[in-house]
Amino acid sequence: MCGLYFELALALMDEHYDEAVPLFRLLAEEAPVGAPFRLVALGGPEIARHSERYAALMDSDPLMSFAMLPPDSATEHDFRVRFERGYRLLSQAIPDLAAEFAGLVCEVCMVVGDSQAAMQFDGGSSYMLWGGLFLNAASHDTDVAMVEVLAHESGHSLLFGYALDEPLVENADDELFKSPLRHDPRPMDGIYHATYVSARMHWAMSRLLDSGCLDAAGRAEAQAARDRDREHFEAGYAVVAEFGLLTETGRAVMAGARAYMDGVA
Repeated sequence: MCGLYFELALALMDEHYDEAVPLFRLLAEEAPVGAPFRLVALGGPEIARHSERYAALMDSDPLMSFAMLPPDSATEHDFRVRFERGYRLLSQAIPDLAAEFAGLVCEVCMVVGDSQAAMQFDGGSSYMLWGGLFLNAASHDTDVAMVEVLAHESGHSLLFGYALDEPLVENADDELFKSPLRHDPRPMDGIYHATYVSARMHWAMSRLLDSGCLDAAGRAEAQAARDRDREHFEAGYAVVAEFGLLTETGRAVMAGARAYMDGVA
């Protein structure tokens, strides 16, 4: 629904009324978002008329393009099993995060990448598809990995919400910096997002470790992930602190993440 809204708004602002009329009709036909969220597959019957729009709005980075393709039936089935098991662990171990996830996300869309590509799409979201979360159905093999990616990707949706009234950063989009979570240079907004969600993943892994829900292998995996999340946060925070032109909202949100990381040092 958000994707249609953004396309309609852009068409109206550009005075492309011939494009706006059918978009408005499609938007009027949309049913209200239900609760809880639903798990769908790109190209599946529930979102057949939106799949092309989803792929286009997710593949909007002019600096890096990722193929997003529908999963085959076996991959979709296996991911559904893993997702349900991981979300069950999230609900048991970190119920407040599970509740927040259900409040932020209305649709989780399974995709796969191009197996021949050098870089693979792991997961993502877009402010133009707010409430949607896209995950690579061929990844996130363990319960711990699933919990971490749910904390990660829903964190981006949370930041989109914080940025409703003003952006988080004011750096130009063509100004690029070293990213803690990507090999390629990224705009400051991307660095900010990656830094914040690293703190969020660290918190999620800490809660998971404290929950008593993990066996020895799960604890080792969660501990390694938490250590990695701290490294990513500190690397990203150094870039944000030195080069970020933060708004009042951006400073307040990042200050909370910094205070948490300092408190658990």
